[in-house]
Amino acid sequence: MSTDSSSTSKVLLAFFGGIAAGVAVGYWLNSDRGRKLRDDTIHKMSDLEERIEAKVKEVFHSAKKKAEEVVKN
Repeated sequence: MSTDSSSTSKVLLAFFGGIAAGVAVGYWLNSDRGRKLRDDTIHKMSDLEERIEAKVKEVFHSAKKKAEEVVKN
């Protein structure tokens, strides 16, 4: 029976620990520093998206050009 209560205690501790961590992270992300972090992350992700999009277009056009040359020959 002690194994069951020990197991239950661990589950409850993990559950409430998760809630506490979620509250702490939520509180921090709504602070001024957290907002700045979110804004910086959004800006960096947007820049990364633009670079990836440009690279994909470049590779696509290069592959298309090579495919056209193969078809032509």
